[in-house]
Amino acid sequence: MRTLFLTCLLAVFSLSLSAQVDAKLNVGSLIFGGIGVAADFSLSENTSLSGGIGYAANDFGSDNFKYTNLRLIPEFRYYLNPNRGADKFFVGGYGKLTFVTANDKGDDTETDATRGALGILFGNKWVTDSGFMFELNMGLGRGTVFGGSDDDEEFEAIFEAVSGLDFRLGIIAGWRFGG
Repeated sequence: MRTLFLTCLLAVFSLSLSAQVDAKLNVGSLIFGGIGVAADFSLSENTSLSGGIGYAANDFGSDNFKYTNLRLIPEFRYYLNPNRGADKFFVGGYGKLTFVTANDKGDDTETDATRGALGILFGNKWVTDSGFMFELNMGLGRGTVFGGSDDDEEFEAIFEAVSGLDFRLGIIAGWRFGG
């Protein structure tokens, strides 16, 4: 996992500095025991594409299961009134593909599933003259879980709490390169 994280981080830093790229760390994920990194690539002053990856391992207060998940999150953003290019208030859409593994603490069995979600998001990004950026965002979407078997009691017990709604909340800090 560290190798994947470092590879993504180096890819962001190796891009040409003539393009505007925001390298971002989700501080909210760190608070809850995970890590989330992303790169936001400016297509124009008003639009950007973002790609993110996140990882978390926790038990969500469960005595029976430990969960790990890897998230891939693409986003499209439209900035309504940018000041420094791809900043200030934005609206957009996102996708999320999550690979979940649940380990039963009692008998050491493992169940895997994949969750997909699509949704809308909005937020605000502040960028200083020096390049430091801070962002708050929120999104709501619809998700579904794939994997397991319909008659697998273990699968149903693990993922029954995963609702069809997908809620996102981002507290992001980062740095703008180029542009």
